[in-house]
Amino acid sequence: MIATSLFENGRYLALLVISIIVVGVTSYNSLGRQEDPSITPFVASVQTFYPGASPARVESLVTKPLEDALREHPDVQEIDSSSINGVSTIVIEADYYLSRPDIKRVWSELRGKVDRVTADLPEGTTQPIFDDDLFTTFVKIIAISADEGVDISPSLLRREALRFADAARKVPQTRRVKPYGLPDEEINVEINGTALSTLGLSVDDIARTLALSDSRTPAGKLASPTTALTIDVAGDFGDAQAVRDTFIKADFDSVTGIRISDVATVTKSETEPPLRLALSNGRRSVFLAVEMKEGYQVDKYSKQFDAFLEDYRANAADGLTIETTYDQSGYTEARLAGVAKNIIAGVLIVVAVLFVTLGWRAALIVALSLPLCTLLSMVVLNYLDVPIHQLSMTGLVVALGLLVDGSIVVTDEIRKHLLEGDEAIEAMQKAVKRMTVPLVSATATTVLAFTPMAILQGPSGDFLGSLATCVIVMLVMSLVLALSVTAALGGRLLPGAMTERPAWWRSGIVLPRARERFAASIDWSLKYPLASVLLAASVPLLGFASVSTLTAQFFPGTDRDQMYLRVEMPRSAGIEATLELVRQLDDDLRAEPLIRRVDWSVGESPPAFYYNLRSNKRNAPSWAEGMVLTRDENQTNALIRRLQKNFDRKYPQAQILVLGIDQGPPVDAPLEVVLYGPNTHTLRVLGEQFRQRLQELPDITHTKLSISPAAPKVEFQLDEEKLRRLGLERTQVAGLVDGYLRGRFGGAVIEDTEQLRVRAKLEREAWQDSDELLNLQIPLPGQLGQPRFVPLSAVGEVNIVPDDAPIGRRDGERINQVQAFLTRGVLPEEALKLLRQSLKENPIALPDGYRYSFGGDSGEREGVVNDLIGPVGLVMSLLLATIMLTFNSWRLTALAFGVVICAFGLSFLALALFRYPLGIMALVGVVGSIGVAINACIIILTSFQQSPAAASGNREAMRDEVLDSSRHIISTTLTTFGGFLPLILEGSQFWPPFAMAIAGGVLLSTIISFYLVPPAYVLLGAPQDNRIERAQLKAARGALA
Repeated sequence: MIATSLFENGRYLALLVISIIVVGVTSYNSLGRQEDPSITPFVASVQTFYPGASPARVESLVTKPLEDALREHPDVQEIDSSSINGVSTIVIEADYYLSRPDIKRVWSELRGKVDRVTADLPEGTTQPIFDDDLFTTFVKIIAISADEGVDISPSLLRREALRFADAARKVPQTRRVKPYGLPDEEINVEINGTALSTLGLSVDDIARTLALSDSRTPAGKLASPTTALTIDVAGDFGDAQAVRDTFIKADFDSVTGIRISDVATVTKSETEPPLRLALSNGRRSVFLAVEMKEGYQVDKYSKQFDAFLEDYRANAADGLTIETTYDQSGYTEARLAGVAKNIIAGVLIVVAVLFVTLGWRAALIVALSLPLCTLLSMVVLNYLDVPIHQLSMTGLVVALGLLVDGSIVVTDEIRKHLLEGDEAIEAMQKAVKRMTVPLVSATATTVLAFTPMAILQGPSGDFLGSLATCVIVMLVMSLVLALSVTAALGGRLLPGAMTERPAWWRSGIVLPRARERFAASIDWSLKYPLASVLLAASVPLLGFASVSTLTAQFFPGTDRDQMYLRVEMPRSAGIEATLELVRQLDDDLRAEPLIRRVDWSVGESPPAFYYNLRSNKRNAPSWAEGMVLTRDENQTNALIRRLQKNFDRKYPQAQILVLGIDQGPPVDAPLEVVLYGPNTHTLRVLGEQFRQRLQELPDITHTKLSISPAAPKVEFQLDEEKLRRLGLERTQVAGLVDGYLRGRFGGAVIEDTEQLRVRAKLEREAWQDSDELLNLQIPLPGQLGQPRFVPLSAVGEVNIVPDDAPIGRRDGERINQVQAFLTRGVLPEEALKLLRQSLKENPIALPDGYRYSFGGDSGEREGVVNDLIGPVGLVMSLLLATIMLTFNSWRLTALAFGVVICAFGLSFLALALFRYPLGIMALVGVVGSIGVAINACIIILTSFQQSPAAASGNREAMRDEVLDSSRHIISTTLTTFGGFLPLILEGSQFWPPFAMAIAGGVLLSTIISFYLVPPAYVLLGAPQDNRIERAQLKAARGALA
């Protein structure tokens, strides 16, 4: 026996304790540290641009071919797509059960499929952009901008940002530095429309001239027996002046005497209009998002990066501001320090309770077991590559309330044998022998209860898996220590308390009157077992009855000094209009006393500053997102509600969502209805009906349709007869107009390591509105010097018509997503109940072939619960086998299962009494409470089995066994409740429901332990006694035969 060896050899015990401390501390220092768990990159996107194409053409020519190729892969779980004017976006979801290396393999294979399809896409489409990095959480976000009152050009801002990014990548353990809001530079050739018409040329002709003049093609190699010289033809564009000096070529054989500078203005400038913008505290800036290598410690990395930042600032150019807009290490340290503070407070409460109930020596032994168990667990967690973050620390908190049980039980059992007069080693050996089976069984049942959570896949598995893993590891390590180190320490330290003059601080408090009353209540429950069972069972039954009053929740929000804004203008809005609105919002926000910093990203998603935020917007001129830091995390939610009302009233021209940070996997909207059907128009009509129904609900701030109302567009109605007489084709006219407006690329200028493309286009003043578009000159076939051209108005007319609606698809089926956003603090399930009731009382008629389902928080929650329930059959079978092997009795196994069911009801009752929602974290607490409840049940039942008198149904013996077990059962109950009390009183959104489910359930479980288990044993007819009688009867019959 290990405990005996450690007891007899004090050096072995000291060596083992020191080894655990040294190895545990080393492992802790090696563990990665971050604020929250990392989400497995199981989602990727493919974005393809097809300029000028309608949603229907984008869907049929781009989206569908790509979807068909992607769907062939067996590991693709779901494909969502959106086809809007000129843009195809496909979101791919891989199988949750794949490992990270397998997911990388899937993305690599899908990239190959996309590349093969690209060759068959229509002319004019861009190369599809495959992005599998949608869930990156950056540890730092740096903003580079001009000093207040200093004006710097976008090109200088771009160069400084890229220079900083190159330097930051050299910081050790940096995985990536990604720029956001980076200005795009190009060589702009703005052509005078009149001059172009005079020459009878088009923008395509000018672009071709530029491309042919930019010589970059190698001219071969001059090889001889003694030399090998590479031949180049000089003439590539070295700067903008070289572009200006280029002679215009009319075709491949003739050259005019006219240079580019004679008909165009050539400048090096930012892309017009800009594709993306970033604002930091009201100034144009560039964000540099820094990602740390996985498995490293964010606090140590942050110190390294801050040192680099200080050095870089000291040598940076004058007039630049380089500041940190987001630093994860601060949140990580605060979050982990808060959890550690609660753990320490819980440990102190545990020690105080044990000091009163078991005496100071027993309290000291249990107090020593807590850090030893934690350090030993760190070794295993380091081996399993589980980093330290909020959820793994939560697992340690859960285990804190459970792991003391084993140490308390063993310590109290040794104490009882010492009081009976046994020698120290004999008392220790009896205690270990007596408690091995109950503790192993109780640990196994608790581990099995957490197993579905530990093997959960997908984003919810990333979020909850580390929590369950930590609980399981801590419980197993606690069991090992309780039966070895704790037992040896108990055998060595407790005898002193038994031989000295009895005092409550030495051997625990004794309350004779309370003990007598407790014994009398046990006597009554054993005398009237049916009444006792019914009364005790009524408490968990009341809990199950109260479940319907609990509000379902996915994951709770966070108490954080961060919020963000999503701004969406009408689809026809340009980026300048979006920027104008953003500046107005920025002024309003920075004037708010509770706000200390505001940063904006316009035209694209900002860098993700929280683990469940997606960066999935690109080239979206009508889109903007703001990142806001507040001064008080406790007032952030109230500020969100107030700002939402103000902005809705002040800026009706845009949809502005003021959102807070929530825990859990990413959810696009808290409330969502997904409509399925074949026809886009019908889906749009049905979607509008559902949207209106949602809008009628209370606490709905905004609604949104994926098939949104049509935006206006300019449509050319060309006269086919006129085109024929002039020798023109529709595609030719469309290409000419596109060249005038968007321009054509021809050549490039190399500056250092950057390539600036040369874009030829018509000067912008020539096409500010639809009337001016009619004046665009269309060149006709003819000879150079004899230009012939007609205005666009001569071949047709311009109309403003509704644009085609976007087309959404899910797994090849067309959909319309109707989303609703709620007032901050209102639970989505409450709104969903009202919506279900409205649809039940006044249903929306759906044509044949159409259906709907609920998404959002409800859909995600249902998926997580289904994943948790999936392995329940296997877990219950193993649980049954464990309990059956413990008791060797079907009736006692059924009784233990009944206790497990009662534990659920007791936790539900605790949540209902204090009006907490039933979220995923509360369910984690419910599962955690099972461990203590089943532990007490197993201890009492095994004590009955091991006592011949109690096993035969002697009620006085049963009462004595219950009284003997009551001290450590009450001690474990009080320590568990006390350990979670600081979390209950903390007042945040995350901890109280979870802590109340465990602590309240455990506290109420004493009713089941003392007033249901013993009388139920009586009602079952003393199973052990029945087995003995049957064995004796069988032996007697055998003897007679």
